Amino acid sequence: MINLIKKINDEKNTLKKIFCLVILFFGINMFLNFATDTYAVFKDGFGTSAKDMFFRNGRAIIALIYELHYLSGFSNETFYYISSILAIFFLGLTIWLMQKLLKEYNITENRGILLSFISIANIFIIEYFMFIEKCGFMLAILFNVLGTYCMSNFYRNKGQKYFYFAILSICLAIFTYQGTIALFVLLTLPFAYKNSDGFKNYILRIIEIGIVYGIAISLDMLAFKFLFKSIRFIEKQNYIMNLKSVIKNLTYIKTIIDSILPNHLFEIVLLVMLLIDVILVGINKNKIMRLISIIILLISAFIFPMATIIQGSGWSSMRVIYPMASIIGVLIIDIYLNNQMNTNNINYFKIIDKFIMITIMILLANQYLSFNKIYIDKYRLNISDENRANYIGEAIIDYQNSTGNEITKIAFYKDESMATPSYPNLYCIGDLVISSFNAEWSDIDALNYYLGTNFEKIEQENKYIDYFSSKNWDRLSQEQLIFEGNTLHICVY
Repeated sequence: MINLIKKINDEKNTLKKIFCLVILFFGINMFLNFATDTYAVFKDGFGTSAKDMFFRNGRAIIALIYELHYLSGFSNETFYYISSILAIFFLGLTIWLMQKLLKEYNITENRGILLSFISIANIFIIEYFMFIEKCGFMLAILFNVLGTYCMSNFYRNKGQKYFYFAILSICLAIFTYQGTIALFVLLTLPFAYKNSDGFKNYILRIIEIGIVYGIAISLDMLAFKFLFKSIRFIEKQNYIMNLKSVIKNLTYIKTIIDSILPNHLFEIVLLVMLLIDVILVGINKNKIMRLISIIILLISAFIFPMATIIQGSGWSSMRVIYPMASIIGVLIIDIYLNNQMNTNNINYFKIIDKFIMITIMILLANQYLSFNKIYIDKYRLNISDENRANYIGEAIIDYQNSTGNEITKIAFYKDESMATPSYPNLYCIGDLVISSFNAEWSDIDALNYYLGTNFEKIEQENKYIDYFSSKNWDRLSQEQLIFEGNTLHICVY
């Protein structure tokens, strides 16, 4: 009984640590903010958006979450707060599960928490928190880690059922959000090596991972073709050209990484962790097999997160290639799992251990500061968009009062060179902080949301295309608004 109470108290303390860490990094994101997609969801309603999420995107579980909210009758804004709370809960639960798994391999609690956090809450996860369906993204990640947990139990001969549970879990993950399932592969690979008693057995473990991944992918492709019938499913692809495009985009991916962390920090830490892992191959009994396992891990970290792009239905946004940024954490997990220390090198390993922990803290400190700046910039962006909408609204009222004409239609245009960032001194890489006026799917919906109106968006007119494209503004001005009868022509600078 005393041992049971102690275990419960220990788990409570572990959960406290994890949720404090999660709230520290993501709590500021709890307040209402808008991605460009959010305006369309608010305009169409969660019932319509659930159908779109299901048939166009193939994200059946997120669609179910949307539908449940629609049936609840709660306001659009309420869903944002529900989604934020659930996202933090799911992420905390995911990290708890991962550290619990690491604990089974004699990795201490605090180390397990840090390794789990840096692997799962990597630098690319921030993009998931920018969307209203963030709870769905975190649920998908939870399913992936649950799959890894099940595979570890299967490897440790705890029952064939765990292999089937892993398949179920990864299938749930892919029907929640497809871009996350490479995380399952990367997280499971170190455990596959750990639980192999020879090269043939290791290859078998990899094949088993491939079977789980392959079943999930196959079911998803079949669903896209026969159930969802989405335009996102493309049967005929030039995979060579897509792969070349992926390689060319590596420079852009590096730009994204360096926009979140100090320049080259990610690459330096990655190379250092890789170097440590390779050096420690020297104390391993099967050096060649160990080296092969590291190479497989590195190749997998590139290929699997890029699978959607290679297939031709994705692009190099953080949410699509999110698992790629887990490579540092996974390498560190590999270091701790697969390097058996003996009495001759225990002091040597203590030095490595301290170095790794300090490196993780430096990486997380920079990640924390960057995340908070991006969150703040997102709020600043939304306020600036609202102010721009109010400026346009006042101009419309003045025009209507002076002419008697009622504005019912709006056309949007661009000047010669769109301002980047949309407003001064904001983060502007990727899809994190984008003005609603800079996206054609959100411009009219955002304007109607802030003004409480129902303007109709119409096609551009050639004469105004030519006129506005000859201008190059860098701030809002009255000249960007041209009224004509019941139509307003707006130039987005």
